[in-house]
Amino acid sequence: MKYLSSPKRIVTEARTLNLKGKKSIISLLLYIVTIISLIYPVMQPKQAHATLTQSFVRIDRHSTGADISGSACIETSGSHGTDTNVSIVFPTDWTIDSTPANWTANDTNLPYDPTDVTPAYTQSTMWAGITNTEAAYAVSGNTVTWTATDLTDDIFYCFNFSGGAGSDIGAAGDNKTGILQVQGGSPFLANVGWAVDVVTSNADQISVTASVSAQMTFALSGNTAALGTLASGSTAAASGINQTVTTNARNGWISWVKSGTNGGSNAGALHSTVANADIVSPGSWDGTPQTLSSTGGYVLDVDAGSGCATGCVNDEYEGGDADSGGHLAYNIFHITATDTTPTSGDVVSLVVKARSSATTPAGSDYTDTLTVVAAGSF
Repeated sequence: MKYLSSPKRIVTEARTLNLKGKKSIISLLLYIVTIISLIYPVMQPKQAHATLTQSFVRIDRHSTGADISGSACIETSGSHGTDTNVSIVFPTDWTIDSTPANWTANDTNLPYDPTDVTPAYTQSTMWAGITNTEAAYAVSGNTVTWTATDLTDDIFYCFNFSGGAGSDIGAAGDNKTGILQVQGGSPFLANVGWAVDVVTSNADQISVTASVSAQMTFALSGNTAALGTLASGSTAAASGINQTVTTNARNGWISWVKSGTNGGSNAGALHSTVANADIVSPGSWDGTPQTLSSTGGYVLDVDAGSGCATGCVNDEYEGGDADSGGHLAYNIFHITATDTTPTSGDVVSLVVKARSSATTPAGSDYTDTLTVVAAGSF
């Protein structure tokens, strides 16, 4: 220390503003640096020691003029002071509603932890101390503050926020910056910057368009209904032929049937060319099945199958027994069955029934052709 002036001499010379020599000036500077280094740790505010694992502020829209809403998230590790409020500082050119009650928090569909991918993403925990629908504590300029409590380390916290119609995203531009602040320690547990790019109106959205073609499939399981030899004492029934319909028509489908033979007055019939005679379909299409229990005739019974719910079959063709069925009209389509929703593989069974009378002329060539069609109601 022989190269330095003594402290007593430095104090005397500094008091009289008469520092003598280069040695005294250097000595004074060294003494000042030493004193500052000793007292600085005492004067410096104690900082929180928490480690910020991750954090982000996600805005729900990037579009200029959109209402401000989004999510704020954080995860910490390590010890820290008492956590109190959380504040979001928004970009300076954004319009911020100054009424705290208009800024609300919620926990609806909180973000998932982007780092927790095994075995699956985990949804975040609502930010400690912030309740669902809680209003902000204060608004100051572009800073909105909510009252919160201590955060537990290694938990991914989030809360959703909304500024209502009075808060709008500012003009389009890159690097619109803000700050996420969590009070705790001295002065912050976290004081993290965030940034967002603001684009022109609606340029943050993708308009998706598509079309679905109308679809329908129709099939009959067979094209022959063999009744065999008819008798006046009983009703013959052919094996059921399945009608299957699939369609994406929003109102479902309708099916119809008509006879190709005129038995008189537009009633369908089985006709024999050899005998020049008809077995006519009795009654009319009036919602009531016909019966062949005492007279001859020719009818169609429709039975609901897979996918065809109760009420699918038209009342006319709801034959309740072996002798019953619906009226068949010549060259006039009548509804046999319907469904009211899009369907996949709806089935109804078409059962042709006939009976001769005691006076029906003999003949081996009684025939008719039924035409069955269906349409989707789009």
